[in-house]
Amino acid sequence: SFRMMNPLPRSVSKRIMINLRGYLEETPRLREDVRNPQQELEAAYVAQICLTWEALNWNYKNFKKLMAGKEDAEFGYYAHVAQQFQQFQVLLQQFIEIEPYEHGRRPEIYARTRISSSKLLQVPELR
Repeated sequence: SFRMMNPLPRSVSKRIMINLRGYLEETPRLREDVRNPQQELEAAYVAQICLTWEALNWNYKNFKKLMAGKEDAEFGYYAHVAQQFQQFQVLLQQFIEIEPYEHGRRPEIYARTRISSSKLLQVPELR
């Protein structure tokens, strides 16, 4: 017989939270080790990735709605938004390129890189 399947949420961050919640319920020992700095750093890294993805998705949809009613005469706005997202892309590309050559795990590398490049994974705000 088929078992009932629960549909997964569309949001990537909500899917991850469901998986993490189930994992933590299965292993009570992990709740005691929550103060482990490596786990906290990894959780912060995953959370930042999820938030970045959600913000990018929201900005894309919002930008499409905003631009649907605008005329071509507002080219300056397009250029400004494109410049902001190009800067975001450059920082992300730099991180991806240097990451394999850095020492440590990805969350550690992210934390070190974030110190020198504070805008890494911060999605530009549309106004």
